[in-house]
Amino acid sequence: MQQIAVVKRLLPDNQAELQVSRQTACGHDCSNCGGCGEIVSKPILVIADNSIGAEVGEAVMITGSSKQVLGLAAVLYVVPVVLFFALYGVAAVLSLPIPGLWGGIGFFGGIFAAKKVNDRQKDKKPVYTISKL
Repeated sequence: MQQIAVVKRLLPDNQAELQVSRQTACGHDCSNCGGCGEIVSKPILVIADNSIGAEVGEAVMITGSSKQVLGLAAVLYVVPVVLFFALYGVAAVLSLPIPGLWGGIGFFGGIFAAKKVNDRQKDKKPVYTISKL
């Protein structure tokens, strides 16, 4: 994941505070878009490793790891579906009444597990690196 940011201030330990403007899904100017309307988002402040020595006021490209996002997406979308089919299959093989109910229990159990994983990940901040000036 790459985004353009502006260096706001330099921090100790070779880090910098950056201002990142949120990008729209379509990549266009929201003020002229009929789809988004008047939605205006505030810029986000992030901390990034400043190994290339960027100075205050410079526009830079930052690179962030997508590993955390992809992992959470897999937990959110894959685990509930897998649990649905697994419990549905077990219920059908064991001739339990209403296999769909067991599948539903597996599905909502997967959603509950995804919520727990998400709650643990909230405190972990993404790691950004300034990659270009």
